[in-house]
Amino acid sequence: MIRIHELPGEVVRKIAAGEVVTGCYSVLKELVENSIDAGASLVEVEIRSGGKEYIRVRDNGTGMTAEEARLSLKPHTTSKIAAIEDLDSLSTFGFRGEALSTIASVSRMLLSTVGGEDTLGVTLEVTAGEVSGEKFFKGARGTTVEVFDLLFNTPARRKFLKSVSIEGRMVTEMMQRFILSFHNVDFLYIRDNQTIYDTRGLTGIEDRVLMIYPELSRRDLLPFREETREMRVEGLVTLPVRTRRNRMGENIFVNGRYVRQFELNYALERGYGEALEKGNFPFAVVFIQVDPVEVDVNIHPQKLEVKFASPATVLEGLKRAVRSAIRNAGSFTIDVQPPSTGGEESTVEERDEPQIRYRERAFPTDRTDRKSDEVKEPSWRNYDRNESMPLSVERRLFRPYTESRKDEALQKRVQDRTGFLGVLGERYILVESGEGLLIVDQHAAHERILYERLKEKMVIDSQNLLVPVELSFEAGREELLTLKRERIEQLGFNFRFENDKILLVAIPQLLPVESAVETLGEVIDELRLEGLEEPERVFDNLLATIACRSAIRTGDKLDIGQARELFEELRKRQLLVCPHGRPISMVIRQEDLDRYFSR
Repeated sequence: MIRIHELPGEVVRKIAAGEVVTGCYSVLKELVENSIDAGASLVEVEIRSGGKEYIRVRDNGTGMTAEEARLSLKPHTTSKIAAIEDLDSLSTFGFRGEALSTIASVSRMLLSTVGGEDTLGVTLEVTAGEVSGEKFFKGARGTTVEVFDLLFNTPARRKFLKSVSIEGRMVTEMMQRFILSFHNVDFLYIRDNQTIYDTRGLTGIEDRVLMIYPELSRRDLLPFREETREMRVEGLVTLPVRTRRNRMGENIFVNGRYVRQFELNYALERGYGEALEKGNFPFAVVFIQVDPVEVDVNIHPQKLEVKFASPATVLEGLKRAVRSAIRNAGSFTIDVQPPSTGGEESTVEERDEPQIRYRERAFPTDRTDRKSDEVKEPSWRNYDRNESMPLSVERRLFRPYTESRKDEALQKRVQDRTGFLGVLGERYILVESGEGLLIVDQHAAHERILYERLKEKMVIDSQNLLVPVELSFEAGREELLTLKRERIEQLGFNFRFENDKILLVAIPQLLPVESAVETLGEVIDELRLEGLEEPERVFDNLLATIACRSAIRTGDKLDIGQARELFEELRKRQLLVCPHGRPISMVIRQEDLDRYFSR
């Protein structure tokens, strides 16, 4: 019979290593985070055989004394926390006291370091957690950790390491996150004697994004920044036409720490409204900054998820910031490329040239959009408007009335040549304009028109339901339903309490019944922000939500008269984007068509 006994220290360290050393990338993560916490401005990383045989991390941080270096190899030692209360307000990354100790316990390691005021450094030779050699040397301030033969003394775990190529790819992905997150730190990354990334000489986050994602260009990137009392969110997102088929291009950092959390990714994507096709995902680099007291980073063994004290505030703030970036981007045009004439292959620049572009909006389209015409420039990037904005400004079919007489005459000539053509695929309205073929998204157009009508009325008419619908909301939503009842009824929803049930008895007149409950849930979520943001802004977002849910959908058939009426009102109101910032129309210019057909 096995009696209770205390495990030997060596066994404890190997068990702990199973939580820290989940792969070569996790070793790299711990070591690089320690370098960053040491104040390094340059971190050099080298791996061989995917990191299974060799990992080296060298930095120019504060370094350690010989005594501190010896102590750092013991379990549960750290310079990051001193009391349990420190865990509630962490501002460092590699605070886990067992990381260096456990990595050393399952590898052969060389730890070389020179302290801040010292001129003499120490190199410790470590085998399976035990110091087997020590020597002194003269060198520059900083620390170098070299890890050989990872998991050599736990062969059962070593065989679960992935192939060299997969381990190497995971290390590379980890380095990409560090490069994007810590834009004030230079990184040199070498893999099997080949330099993969070298950020020295890059001037801002945009350059780093383009280095990691070479398929993108500057015109694809939209900067954004939004700040409230509780949080700040800023970063870069791509245009809706620059996407991939998975979320690997979405990089979200909370207080500098990379997180992989569905709720945050979903909020990011919701910011695009319907601009993203199903199954497409944007490229994004998002920095969320909140008070460390308001976020718990210890709910996941590898800290890949976090828990917010006010999750709704963070999620809505992220969604709104992305929505604002899309709204400020402008409008679409399509560049039609002529077919190849054979012979020489196209150049790299020609092959990479996007066929769909945004054009900078040169004028405010209406009262609603004027506030958002200025793009707030993030404090963390060197922003060059000439480089970051699109290459030219397109003349639009819908022009404001404030332009010069010459432009008014041009507008009149354009409008005189406007001819309604029809509807394509139960989705797009086609119009001949003076510029070429104008394509209007009927859902986006209808959504914006409904939004404008709702803003004009301010109070939304209700329609009674023949059969009340029982609501089943979680406690937080139920509480808000009661607290915000007057505001909710202003939007056209009415409900009553019957015993322990909440019954929805009326909905906005223009809202389809099948969308009512889901829309009400979104309205309640939006109302959480009242008191945190301007009331007018919150109310506008509520109207946008109802307009979106009420607008005609893809597949809803419009007869010619309805489509023409929708287009005429769109032109009369001079609208360019839907309430969520998604473009309403595209233009295929006639000169592009002529060039394509060699006319």
